[in-house]
Amino acid sequence: MEFQPPKRALKFLRWFCRDEFLGEIEGDLWELYALRTKKSSKHANRHFWWDVIRSFRPMNFKRLKINNWTMYQIKNYSKVYFRRFRKDLQHYVINILGLALGFSVLLFISMYAYNEFHIDDFYSKKDNIYRVVITSTDPEKGTEHHVAAANPLAEALVTEFPEIKSAARMYYLGSCTLQKGENMFAERKYALADFSLFEILDFQVVDGDPLKDKAIPLGIVLTETTAKRLFNKIDVAGEYLDSNWSDEPIEVLAVIKDMNKNSSYQFNAIFLSSFTQLFGRGSQRWLKRWDSRGGAIFALFEEGASPTTVLAQKSIFIDKYIPEEDRAKQDFSFQPISDIHLKSNHIEDGGNEPRTAITYANEDYLKILLAIGFLVMIIAAFNYINLSSVQALKRTHEAGVRKVNGATMGQLRFQLYLENFWTLLIAYILGLAIVFLLFNSFLNISNKSFGLSELVNFETVVFQMVLFMVIWIFSSIIPAFYYSKLTKSLVLVKNVFSGKGDWMRRAFVTVQYGISLLLVVGSIILYQQLNYVQNKNLGFDNSNLITLDINSGAARRSFKEIVRTLNEHPDVVSASASSRVPGEWKWNEEVKLSLIQGQNELKSVQYSVDQFWLKTYGITLIEGNNFSGMDKSDTLKVIMNETAVARLGLKNPIGKTLWVEEDTISKMQIIGVVKDFHLESLHQPISPVVLTSWNNPIIGVDYFTIRYSANPSEVLAHIEDVQTQFDPTTPAELNFLDERWSRYYKDDISKSNLILIATVISIVISIFGLFGLVNFSVERRTKEMGIRKVMGANVPHIIGLVLKDYLVLMGIALVIATPVAYWFLNEWLSSFTFRISLNPIVFVIAFIGIAVVSFLTVISRVLRLAKSNPVNSLKYE
Repeated sequence: MEFQPPKRALKFLRWFCRDEFLGEIEGDLWELYALRTKKSSKHANRHFWWDVIRSFRPMNFKRLKINNWTMYQIKNYSKVYFRRFRKDLQHYVINILGLALGFSVLLFISMYAYNEFHIDDFYSKKDNIYRVVITSTDPEKGTEHHVAAANPLAEALVTEFPEIKSAARMYYLGSCTLQKGENMFAERKYALADFSLFEILDFQVVDGDPLKDKAIPLGIVLTETTAKRLFNKIDVAGEYLDSNWSDEPIEVLAVIKDMNKNSSYQFNAIFLSSFTQLFGRGSQRWLKRWDSRGGAIFALFEEGASPTTVLAQKSIFIDKYIPEEDRAKQDFSFQPISDIHLKSNHIEDGGNEPRTAITYANEDYLKILLAIGFLVMIIAAFNYINLSSVQALKRTHEAGVRKVNGATMGQLRFQLYLENFWTLLIAYILGLAIVFLLFNSFLNISNKSFGLSELVNFETVVFQMVLFMVIWIFSSIIPAFYYSKLTKSLVLVKNVFSGKGDWMRRAFVTVQYGISLLLVVGSIILYQQLNYVQNKNLGFDNSNLITLDINSGAARRSFKEIVRTLNEHPDVVSASASSRVPGEWKWNEEVKLSLIQGQNELKSVQYSVDQFWLKTYGITLIEGNNFSGMDKSDTLKVIMNETAVARLGLKNPIGKTLWVEEDTISKMQIIGVVKDFHLESLHQPISPVVLTSWNNPIIGVDYFTIRYSANPSEVLAHIEDVQTQFDPTTPAELNFLDERWSRYYKDDISKSNLILIATVISIVISIFGLFGLVNFSVERRTKEMGIRKVMGANVPHIIGLVLKDYLVLMGIALVIATPVAYWFLNEWLSSFTFRISLNPIVFVIAFIGIAVVSFLTVISRVLRLAKSNPVNSLKYE
């Protein structure tokens, strides 16, 4: 049996390919096709299509033959278009503004989405770089995922698996101080890492060599900005700086360019270490423990190697290295580096891994945002197609006369295509102008940082071209269809097709109403939920609170005197010390609680606090007593929140004892119960919390918190003076707690703002289209309305006739849009542990709002006709 290549592919090839190249190209493709048919005809057909597509290159294209007659037509039709533009300005302005707004919204959102999808996409070895993700199974908390891996894991992976070329650990160990002469500051954007990190990730070295000596205990790599800040220059490799991390000066190994803005991790400094002599014996023991929860690990696989091969041998590896009691908490997998930003919502913070500077995004949420951009563009496109068909219907008399005078159907269609092209081109250029003018405002609203280059990258340009072509084709096909039905017997009848296509226009308007309802309801629910989470009672008052990090042993040893001195300012209501604060930006210490040692253990967050902490935060003590301030008597006493008491099953907790286990095991007495308070965003449930005295065997204080009543600038100056008095070598690191809390919802707020703006624009576009359609409807029914007025119809009756049609369409849209909106919004709200409920009133409000705007638009146009002299109406046509 003789096989034949796909006929359509051959036809396409012969259509675009130059005659002088066609024989050679087609011959080669036939030969390849014949060889492939020996394997499979389907395989050969697929590859033949692909070969034809690959041949679709500018160098192979036939030369476009444009004769003088074609050029004359384009010139003539363009003149006619712009004359008509001036004559029917209202129609064209409505069309162009609606399309331009649609283009601008979609372009903005597509730039945003493109940037989100390409976070961490710039690494040269990205296809072979993976982040290790640890899966921990706990009887209390179930399955958890985190990137804080056991410290020995990186070295063991390289040793055991030849597929893994290199692995590097990255740690974050709290604030560090960098100093060169009088230039001193606290740095939090840093990592402590293995030297191999520079073999895995891309860093642009501008001075020095970060890998010149991999055996040194500690060296540092600075970004250009940090080098200038410390040394006032960038060629500083080989020089030394001071840090609270080391008693000896630290050598600057290299200077790198500031990190790519599309990197999830943003470091101003990277400490590099061999980890052989770092931080004393205690740290050396911790670095060797398989039950530790240390830093993040990045693994570089050999070219062509797959994590699947490694994971297939994982059970053998775990049995060899990890003690049996820790295996349930040390299961691991590999996450591609390009998936970090969009596929990490299931991963929890914890341990000593550096936090990402760019907040994890939800891929599904991003797709919804992109879909909203398309919905707005669909509204604009439907408007344009609707109004284009209306305009074509109004011009059937003109088209018929031209046909009688010898115009061919091809010429009529060509004129339509050209006029639609001009309208779309003007709208697209105006849309681009809107993007350029509002670009900086868009970046502020969306909380992004990228350049206009996102608009002209290959993928985005192709997307814009395809979008333009699709709208152009569809907006031309429908009027062309009407023209094709013209017959010479009807050419002198004005508006002969004025009733044609009403079902299509009604369908488009219904879809527009449905999308607008969906977006309006979504915006209202978004606002209500974000307002709820930002104003919900957190169990404490986070306003007027300033935190001061404790970054040195000197401040930690003198914390009582510091608290007392902070309280001396007249605007300071209360000051206290604690190991952690609600809204923690480091990590929360966890302990195990049990009523009987080792049995039914409950994981709980542990805070070390002084006796002033409850007062400073305004946390309610509902049972028992606060800490006394007597260090020795408070050492083995605890206060618990309601959730911890409930989870332990305690009925009368005061006076009961429980075991508290971290590195040490202590038997402690419960002296009080506080009302539940939130430690994290309302995306997360309230955790069990145990408060211990600062003088406990687990962890000491690490923050001061100051509540002030007024004059925050004066209070800040007072805090800095106190810091200088007690700890002159460490800069004050201050934060307003409510601002730190706002970071939890920053991403939600930026996306909700984008959705709100898209919603408003969609309504504006719909109004443009509605006004144009009403204008056409009124014009078409002018004579009818005149007759009705002569027969005694009043103004409200005439207005009601037109409004009735649109009210029916809105009702249909409401029925269709309501279940879709309910499903989408319920899915989004499910990401919040604490959420509002979906109220049917919201749908009613959205319906009424759109109805009012629509009716005002309709009435503004119908009222003129209803009040006009019926004699003029009867003369119409």
